[in-house]
Amino acid sequence: MLKKPLVILTSLTGLLVIAAIALMNGAVEIDLMNPTPIQKEILLSVRAPRVLLAGLVGASLAFSGALFQYVMKNPLADSFTTGVSSSSAMGAVLAIMAGVVGLIPFFSLTSGLIGLYAVYRISSVKGSVRPITMLLAGIVIHTFAAAVISLMKFLSDDSVSSIIFWLMGGFQAASLTNTLIMAITLLFSILVLYREFLSLDIISFDDTTAVSSGVDVNKLRRKVFFIAALLTAISVGYAGIIGFVGLIIPHLARMLRLIKASDLIPVSLLFGAAFMISSDLVARTALSDGRELSVGIITSFVGGLFFLYLLIKRKRELDYFD
Repeated sequence: MLKKPLVILTSLTGLLVIAAIALMNGAVEIDLMNPTPIQKEILLSVRAPRVLLAGLVGASLAFSGALFQYVMKNPLADSFTTGVSSSSAMGAVLAIMAGVVGLIPFFSLTSGLIGLYAVYRISSVKGSVRPITMLLAGIVIHTFAAAVISLMKFLSDDSVSSIIFWLMGGFQAASLTNTLIMAITLLFSILVLYREFLSLDIISFDDTTAVSSGVDVNKLRRKVFFIAALLTAISVGYAGIIGFVGLIIPHLARMLRLIKASDLIPVSLLFGAAFMISSDLVARTALSDGRELSVGIITSFVGGLFFLYLLIKRKRELDYFD
């Protein structure tokens, strides 16, 4: 009974420490206890919005990844394998090409929801959706969206560098406004699904058991898919494509023996925020000449190593032909 509160308290403490370190460090080091007027301006106008947005995006992507994995009963399901990230990015790239950069989140959300609807319709048979079919449909949509993005990059000579830079992911455009919108979106998503945590536990085992337990499986899946797509699309709209967070973080939480949604999701939110703030800090400080790495590079590097570790550790479980 003490394990969950202890893990949450430790995670929250770690998150606060990481956030404080991220606020202090960067191109200009800041003394949080006694900042100069210039440091105070940098802290309030640049550093704080960026750290807050990074934490919120990390928590949102971790939340969406956990949701996809629960309803699809697949630990490899996330916004990438369901096609939501790519379809959201397609809308954002269209906004960049059209010169309406301020509308990137709107285009991203619209395109992401259209992509999810397409995946749902492709995989739906008589109103019922099988998780494996939806995963395959998501891969199809992801491939299609990636091809369209490549075509738009080829046709857009003037803005191709902006598109590539944005697609790599980052928080350079962080502001108090988009931080507030991201926070409201995340809070709304948590409130909508808070009462469904037990249903998520039930549906992750077997649809028949879930139905016999009184869970409306198709309605729950639609609700979860919409919330997960909303979180992903808004995150993509403000930060570009940042991969592996929705895969890595729920796995880390499960390694602590957190299985129930009421345990795993809160810890995933904290882990996701801490991981993203740390990744952004590395991206900002890794190079000594003032340039910044893409956050997407950092998360992909860590994610690749993490899944290589999982593959080596569990390769016997994956060998189906012996």
